[in-house]
Amino acid sequence: MSKEIKCDIICLCPSGVMVATYALGAYIVRCGGSSPLLGTKYLKSLMSKLVTDSSSDPDYYDLWQKSGMQGYFKPGGGGFAYEDSLYAKMKGLGLVPNGFAPAGSANDLPDLKFLASDVTARVITASTIPGRIREYKCEIKLNAQADFGQSGLKYTNDKWYLDGSSSAEARVMRSLLENMEVPQKVNANWGPLGVPRKFDPKVKVKTGSNMDPRDYMFDRETFKDIMLTGTDAPQTRSLARYYGSKQTHYIQIGGYGLYYMQSDPANLKRQGVKRFDGTLKLRIRRKAGGSSREPWNYRFSTALLIDSPPSVSGFSFDQASEDILRALDPMGVISKKRK
Repeated sequence: MSKEIKCDIICLCPSGVMVATYALGAYIVRCGGSSPLLGTKYLKSLMSKLVTDSSSDPDYYDLWQKSGMQGYFKPGGGGFAYEDSLYAKMKGLGLVPNGFAPAGSANDLPDLKFLASDVTARVITASTIPGRIREYKCEIKLNAQADFGQSGLKYTNDKWYLDGSSSAEARVMRSLLENMEVPQKVNANWGPLGVPRKFDPKVKVKTGSNMDPRDYMFDRETFKDIMLTGTDAPQTRSLARYYGSKQTHYIQIGGYGLYYMQSDPANLKRQGVKRFDGTLKLRIRRKAGGSSREPWNYRFSTALLIDSPPSVSGFSFDQASEDILRALDPMGVISKKRK
């Protein structure tokens, strides 16, 4: 026997037999089948992760699909400008390997490569200079608000998956998110909510003014924005392992400094470089794609963000040039080789 409940959010039915009508600011939900309504334990867990929906905050489709990688960092290419400025500065100091240029839109390359001398207490001679210079890869973030990756989300065969451009840089970004087990976390949180009407094969009209209001209102009220933090979110050690597999062990964050992640092969701890100790959060969202007069225009996406910024490092590529040379080439090994 079906049970009728008036509620502020969609009640969930494991049987999948659900009819919802919207009236007077609330839903009337009918859940059929013999299964009981989804337990309060899951509902309480879900409610604790809900965040306020913000249409003004851009998502993957805003930043990437409309303007490609150039728009991904910030309007005006702020992230690229920061990369370019650091590259020009380090190149001017002779601390960039010959032939390297910033990754830019080729996100499958490191943001920066820098040189550092492998200094020990031994006497430097002409024969030992070549072997004492090493190349290191570095990730660059404009500030603590920058993300580590974004992706669109779609649903098929009873699960959510990452969606987006087929370009090399977009594939690399999705690879990072997959290594961080983002699809599993999306499915763990949104999977129990069932099939979104936007991707339901039984729904004939999935967008446009002819879309049934009951369908887009169902998605709007069911798939609320979620922000995973703490142990629910991807962990920084997984991020460090991913970058470590790419031999990228350093990250420069504007306003915070330079950090090492999985390891410190250049031994920059002696210069004040700290291990990255920030935390991550994962945003899962349904976002309106148009004006309030187009309620059928919406999509789903996810983003991996910094939650708690790291403690300020003792060294930064933003410091004065003489400080950088003193840290990376204290005995002039690199400059001697390049003369």
